[in-house]
Amino acid sequence: MLGITRKACWLLLCVVLFAGCSIDSHLQNAVKVEDPYASDDEREFVGLVIHFLALPHGESTLIRLPSGKTMLVDTGSAEDWPVLFGLLSEQKLTRLDYVVVTNDQPEQAGGFAFLSDRMLVDTVILPRLIEPSIRGFVPLKGDKKLLPVADGDAIRLDNDVVLDVLHPSEPLFLSPQDNSLVFRLRHGQLRFLFASAINEKAEERLLEQYGGQLKAEVLKVADQGRNQASSQPFLSKVDPQVAVILTGKSRNELKDSQEEVLERLGESWAETFITSQHGTITILSNGRDYRVVKRKT
Repeated sequence: MLGITRKACWLLLCVVLFAGCSIDSHLQNAVKVEDPYASDDEREFVGLVIHFLALPHGESTLIRLPSGKTMLVDTGSAEDWPVLFGLLSEQKLTRLDYVVVTNDQPEQAGGFAFLSDRMLVDTVILPRLIEPSIRGFVPLKGDKKLLPVADGDAIRLDNDVVLDVLHPSEPLFLSPQDNSLVFRLRHGQLRFLFASAINEKAEERLLEQYGGQLKAEVLKVADQGRNQASSQPFLSKVDPQVAVILTGKSRNELKDSQEEVLERLGESWAETFITSQHGTITILSNGRDYRVVKRKT
């Protein structure tokens, strides 16, 4: 009897230890963190995650909302599609809750047709004032919900994430880039400004309409960092702590065509990241604090 008892106890101990290890492993995999500095793995982070994607030609930004919903801002150029699809596949995405089309330019909307054919898209957000021109360039199929927006709209994307539409407004500009959708994401106390492809004319109008209300901790720099945008008055009002330039140009190419913008960003004390140099730039935000993670590819 004693031998049986010892054997039973030993088996019970093994079961408990095995179960304990399984539970610990499960809990470890399920751990979620709210501090952006607490983990190097954004999959463990429960806040807002913004990936400024490194593409060869155009612009695209992937956003994961705190609820887990996903939003893609612009789709890069047609030539970017293989790279963009690879980056989305790395995130194991087959579906997007929102796709934002900021204008009808090839660098921002050229990849939409490929995206639409290969991934499920629930809702397309686009600026109401230039919807006809976007429809002429982007194949908007009937199976997708359209959400046309206008300046002054505030779209609640999540419990504590709001999309504020700032531009375009009437009258429209002759330059199609200046009619791009400009919006700000508000996450708790933090603000992220997406300037699409606007130039200085649109910046002047934004300054007239919003002035000091343009302030944002993070700025997606307009028009891939070209010199026609990011004027000093605009940067002074936005006063970004971090600026991200989405471009496939090398540092030498940037010096030739965008040196003035880099200088202005430096004078504004913005820490500037360039996707061609640093790779995809990821920002983790809990609404109070944020962290910048460079992912050189």
